[in-house]
Amino acid sequence: MSIEAFLWNYRDGESVGFDFETVREILATEQTEWLEEYGCLRVSFHDPDDYVDMYLGEGAPASGHVKGITIARPLDNPDYLQRVFRVMELGDVMLFYSDESTPIFVSGKNPGQYPADLLAQLGEPRFIQTPLEMLHQS
Repeated sequence: MSIEAFLWNYRDGESVGFDFETVREILATEQTEWLEEYGCLRVSFHDPDDYVDMYLGEGAPASGHVKGITIARPLDNPDYLQRVFRVMELGDVMLFYSDESTPIFVSGKNPGQYPADLLAQLGEPRFIQTPLEMLHQS
């Protein structure tokens, strides 16, 4: 079973998403391609097998807006972790994994921006200060 990671950005209980160009600039490496038919940014990190697909939405380039980010096969590559951490610093961004719903926030960010029932369902937030701390815990 493949694990997925999710990045959401909320303000005042509502999803505000992300600016497409900002997210693309942060996530893209020299070996990145946009797979338009899937709304996916395929980001490679040197080794051909060391890549990750980040689903931003088919209409994201045209609208300039990303509702949320789904990451297939999250990696433990330090460059990948640093890039995702930078996205998490854009707002009160929450990261969680498909098989471990504990919400992860960068220290100082406000989980109170999310609906209380959503946080209750996901569990007690975990706060991180470095990219390595976001590694999958299961």
